[in-house]
Amino acid sequence: MKKSTKISFNQVDDALRRANAEADTAEAHGMLCGMICATGRGDINSWIPQIIGDRDPRDVLVKESHKLLMDLHDQTFEQITDGNFALKLLLPSDDTSLDQRILDLGEWCQGFLFGMSLSNLSDPKKLPDEAGEVLADMVDISKTGYDAGDDDEENEAAYNEIVEYIRIGVLVIYNELNGHLHSAEGQILH
Repeated sequence: MKKSTKISFNQVDDALRRANAEADTAEAHGMLCGMICATGRGDINSWIPQIIGDRDPRDVLVKESHKLLMDLHDQTFEQITDGNFALKLLLPSDDTSLDQRILDLGEWCQGFLFGMSLSNLSDPKKLPDEAGEVLADMVDISKTGYDAGDDDEENEAAYNEIVEYIRIGVLVIYNELNGHLHSAEGQILH
C-alpha cells in the first residue's frame, strides 16, 4: 500500500455495510489495533473473518471489503509501528453527531479489548504498568454514554481528549508489549 493512501472511516463503513458485515467500522478498527498490539503484527487471516463473518468469499461486495480491509491492516500496522505517533483511530468525522461519535468510540474500545483477548491479553493486571492502566481505562470508556443535557462544547473537548488519550495509549501498549521486535535503529525485525 502506498503511504499517501489514507483509508477513511466512510470508505470502510460503506464497504462493510454493502457486504452486510458482522462488525461495524469502529469496532473492526479497534479489534485490528488490539490484535496488532497483542501479537506484534495482527493476524489478518483471523481478523477479516471476524469482521466479514461467513459471507460467500466469491461475492463481489465481500471481495471488495476484503481488499479494503487488507489495505486497512497495512495502513494501521504502519501507523502503529512507524515511531512517528501517526496512528489515527478510524472514527466518524466531526460532522457526525457527538452522541454517535461517543457510541462509536465505545465500540472502538470494545473492539480493541476483543482484539487483545484473542491473544489472552485482556486482563489489565497481567500487562506492564502503563499498558494495564490504559487497558483498564478502555474498559471504562467502552461503557461510556452521552448525556444530552451536558454542555456540547465541553463534551466536544472531552471527547477529543479521550480520543487522543486512546490513540497514544494504543502506541504505549504496542511498545510495552512489542518493544523487543524493534532493533536499536527502530526497524521492525521480521
